[in-house]
Amino acid sequence: MTATAETDTARWILEQHGFTPSPDGSYHPTSGLGELGLLDAVEFAHLHACIEGLGSRVDLGIPTPDAIPIAPRQKPARAQAASPGPLPSPGNAGRRHR
Repeated sequence: MTATAETDTARWILEQHGFTPSPDGSYHPTSGLGELGLLDAVEFAHLHACIEGLGSRVDLGIPTPDAIPIAPRQKPARAQAASPGPLPSPGNAGRRHR
């Protein structure tokens, strides 16, 4: 996991929440953090940036519903039913043929 900052204030916020700078300019969380500790560090840094009026974006790499393509529609299969034969007309329903 890495974080990036574009301003001195953003860099300061990351460092306040346990992120350490790398030579390439990115920031990494303190090693040894568990999943919950890492989530806390990210969320607290994100909230702190928002409070300071800085834009912040967290990308967890999980596709959102908008990123998932819609499956193509398939035409329903046409069932060929056996023909039931002619149906009696309403006027002949009760009559018996002799």
